[in-house]
Amino acid sequence: MKITNRIISILIVLLMLFNTGTVFAATDSLSYEAGYEAGYDYGYDRKDNDTKLSANDAYFDKYKDSKAHRALKNKIDDYKESEFKNGFIDGYMDAYDEKGNANQEIDYPTDLGKAMGAIKGAKDYQSGKDSDWRAAIPGSTNISKMFELDKQSSSYRGTFIKEFTTAFNEGYVEAYDMAAYDPTLVTLEQSFMDGEDVGVIVGAAYGAKDFYAGKELDFKRDLPSRNEITEQYSLNNDELDYEDGFISGFVSAYEESYNQAYREANMNDGLNKAISAIIPISGGTAVTEDKRFTVDVPSGTYYHDVNLSIITSFDVREAGYSNLIKASDSYTIQLSNSSGNIGEGKSIELSFEYYGDKFKGGIYRKDGSNWLYIPTDVEDGKMSAKINPKILNSSGTTFSAFVDDNTAAFRDIRGHWANNEIDAYVRRGVISGYSDNTFKPDSNITRAEFLTLLSRVYNWNVNANPGSSTVFKDAGTFGYYSNVINYATYHNYISGYGDGNFKPGNLISYAEVEIIMNRVLYYQSLRWIDVANNMLYDKKARSNSFNSMNNKITRAEVIYMLYNITEND
Repeated sequence: MKITNRIISILIVLLMLFNTGTVFAATDSLSYEAGYEAGYDYGYDRKDNDTKLSANDAYFDKYKDSKAHRALKNKIDDYKESEFKNGFIDGYMDAYDEKGNANQEIDYPTDLGKAMGAIKGAKDYQSGKDSDWRAAIPGSTNISKMFELDKQSSSYRGTFIKEFTTAFNEGYVEAYDMAAYDPTLVTLEQSFMDGEDVGVIVGAAYGAKDFYAGKELDFKRDLPSRNEITEQYSLNNDELDYEDGFISGFVSAYEESYNQAYREANMNDGLNKAISAIIPISGGTAVTEDKRFTVDVPSGTYYHDVNLSIITSFDVREAGYSNLIKASDSYTIQLSNSSGNIGEGKSIELSFEYYGDKFKGGIYRKDGSNWLYIPTDVEDGKMSAKINPKILNSSGTTFSAFVDDNTAAFRDIRGHWANNEIDAYVRRGVISGYSDNTFKPDSNITRAEFLTLLSRVYNWNVNANPGSSTVFKDAGTFGYYSNVINYATYHNYISGYGDGNFKPGNLISYAEVEIIMNRVLYYQSLRWIDVANNMLYDKKARSNSFNSMNNKITRAEVIYMLYNITEND
């Protein structure tokens, strides 16, 4: 049947070319052909199914806007949705009915008449003519010549022309009406769905917001007006039919989503839900009841089975998040590790359900009253981060997802080996970049800049010290760095040079950094060679310290060192 239809289509086009000198593409366009192929394949797969799915339902419910549909749309130049749909339905019906019609005789007069009528009907509409199938149909003499009916009996010829005429009428009217009304139908359907998609998101946000603000349920309270929706979603330049459909879909979905979000917030308010799981030495996964937070522990992380609990806090209405926007509930992990041992080099992965901005979203760990950003990977529907198992204990460690609208994107750290560590310290407010939107990760760092960074990481109170930096000959050049130099020299973290100068602008070496860090970290020792080896192993980045410890350290290396010291502490 599929091959027969193609032969008939080719025959009609050729006949029209020979007789009128014009070829019309009403049913022979690339969009139609692609739709026919897709519909035929889908119908063929379903034809043995006991429950028949109508062609229209197959197109709208199972195929439209699918991955395969979008892929075809992108491949076809001058893609037309209405033609694709017509082809899909024709192909689907042909494939579905092929088995039942395999032994039936082909009704050439009807098939040819309807196909030619469809071509003429579409052409007349596109040419601006009124619908008039009688004016469009060839005369009986021309029909006889086109199909060589003079070789048939007069009885056969009369029957053929009669059936051809009836089918031509039907095909012409259907094609004319479809060309006239189908674009509007497609526009209305698409606009309504687009409006629904937006309305669901906005309605849910306002529903939860109103509940936590202590307001009564009333979806109309913040429902945008027609003009506001039109302006906010740039509908002014679109067709009026699309605007009407979008607004109708938006309002309908907004109300339903608002009510649902308000009632869910009401159900969850004031509740803390907890789940517990035994994580064996072979590893395991713990998932919260809402399925929105997952803890994945790899094998060998612990030397004995551990008990892991996750407490969910519905705290989105709490304040005190500074510039951060809450993107999840908070989850507190409590872990009981009786042996106290942890596998070296192991990391635990945390995952949040997330659909927001990929760059601005991230996972944060609560540290006192602050939230500290953790390097986060964001995909569609998920954000994840690796943490050191050492930070989990029986007292509980709390994590949450946030969106930071103020986060900066430095163009020269994208793809850099220390990108994650630099991004973490930028989001935590420890470091900043330059005015040209760069960070210069591979530039060296001065003695004064290094001390300033230490003061921010370790929260030095540089404004309350009895020492004085004026003992140095070059104290007049310290400027902004006076207090931090005063603090560091007072605590003997660093000293000046033998000539009585401090030289704050001198670039600092790996050897100097090692000495200073061992004084700052008086309760533990640090060997720079260990940091350099970790960089080489974890990041595939070779430090210039391998050539000489007197070489100068880079900004990226300092950030990498400090981040790993503080996170693994």
